[in-house]
Amino acid sequence: MRDFIDQVETELPDTAVICDMEAGLEHLSIGSLRYIDLLLVVVQPTFKTMMTADRAYGLALELGIPEVQFIANRIKRPSDVDQLEAFARDHGSRIIVTIPDDDWVKVADARNQCLLDVAPDAPTVEAVARLADELEGRFFTAPVGAGL
Repeated sequence: MRDFIDQVETELPDTAVICDMEAGLEHLSIGSLRYIDLLLVVVQPTFKTMMTADRAYGLALELGIPEVQFIANRIKRPSDVDQLEAFARDHGSRIIVTIPDDDWVKVADARNQCLLDVAPDAPTVEAVARLADELEGRFFTAPVGAGL
């Protein structure tokens, strides 16, 4: 991954790349992500994931990643959102999207199928679409006057 990101930064510096990294802190601790502009950290309303997200945030700062935002995942109740919004604020950041604890995800997983095939209108699909819209608006907007 590090070589790929280095190559993109060197050869295509204005290119936007979205990477879904495996869970954990390894990519941050070895510096694979040093060229990124925005790190999205998935956090759930549990002590363990908030502790890991806190460590990810600290490592991101050490690497000089200019912006860290959070994705609230597996939200069951409004108090979960409140808790994670406070966590993000405490880190000078925000929750970019809230993804509910969605039984359709469990159904799709049990069937070994894509969620889009099982329940294309599931709440999780809608939340991920909002995230995609946010990122597209931020990183993939066409310049003024570009013919589309």
